[in-house]
Amino acid sequence: MLAEVCNRYAFHRNTLEYNGMSRRVNIMMDEEAWRVIQRLPRGSRSRTVNAAIREWSGVSRRREASARMDALRARLPAVETDRIVRWIREERGLRLQ
Repeated sequence: MLAEVCNRYAFHRNTLEYNGMSRRVNIMMDEEAWRVIQRLPRGSRSRTVNAAIREWSGVSRRREASARMDALRARLPAVETDRIVRWIREERGLRLQ
């Protein structure tokens, strides 16, 4: 078990980071992006790019989910605010006033 954990995780400056299935890739980037990368310390470039990609991916997934919810909302009938408040209160077990 310890070997499996050690193979999947790497220790970087007293932190445990996931390091499974790393891949070396070649990418093209514009001059502005390259200048930003060059300012990073050499030991942190890959981690920074990985973190940026994970962040972008999360934002992208949330944006897509929001678009799907908007499409669903457009297909459903409108519901009055009073009715929604009543449903929420009933769900929470509160008495209506």
